[in-house]
Amino acid sequence: MVTIRKNLVSQSIINSVTSSTGNGRKWITVHETDNERATANADAHGRLQANGNSRSASWHYSVDDKEAVQSFNHNIRCWAAGDGSGNGNYNSIHVEICVNEGGDYKKAVKNAAELVKKIMKDENISLANVVQHNHWSGKNCPSKMRSGKCGYTWAQFKDMLKEITTVSKPSTTNKNSYFTTNPGKIKVIKGCWQYSGTSFNKKQREQKVDAGPTIYTVVKIEKTKNGTPRLLMKNGTFMTANKKYIEKA
Repeated sequence: MVTIRKNLVSQSIINSVTSSTGNGRKWITVHETDNERATANADAHGRLQANGNSRSASWHYSVDDKEAVQSFNHNIRCWAAGDGSGNGNYNSIHVEICVNEGGDYKKAVKNAAELVKKIMKDENISLANVVQHNHWSGKNCPSKMRSGKCGYTWAQFKDMLKEITTVSKPSTTNKNSYFTTNPGKIKVIKGCWQYSGTSFNKKQREQKVDAGPTIYTVVKIEKTKNGTPRLLMKNGTFMTANKKYIEKA
């Protein structure tokens, strides 16, 4: 996995070159810096933003062949898409790929793909919503990838991301795979997590539960937005309703 280093800008810079907080985080937009100077790596672009970019522009990440530097938190509406108050600026996370001479462009693209995959997973963003800067404003960006003359085409970049989907949605078409009515008492047959909420993201993890004879009491079944059942436990946490992991006690 690419190394991600934070060099977050100050609030004064957020105030001057962004539309502040409120980013909907529904898209990921990929750019290239078009700066071929040997020193124009991710660190340099991160420092440029931290020190106050002279242009009215901002982006979340700069990526080169060695690392990714994060300049803004994801909730910030950066000015990078050229679409005013459209989805590009207001609902997207922006990733700039460095093209500096002496840097390994192909490695930078691979690192960018790893970063984008992580953002997709963390923010629950679909592959269809990973787009080029060109998608928003018509600008020829990312220019090298769009031309395909430097090692990777846009289609090849998207292929690197295909192992990530919008959500790892368990199928609910087979009703036998899940408890859809309250099982009352359960025990764990395969290690799983207890969560503080129904979305089951990493931030909601409370504790790992190992398979064993311990009996747990289910209060009721709640469903996610996509209809997947979750078990609300007596202790206030949620557990999977998937019969691969639990069974009636």
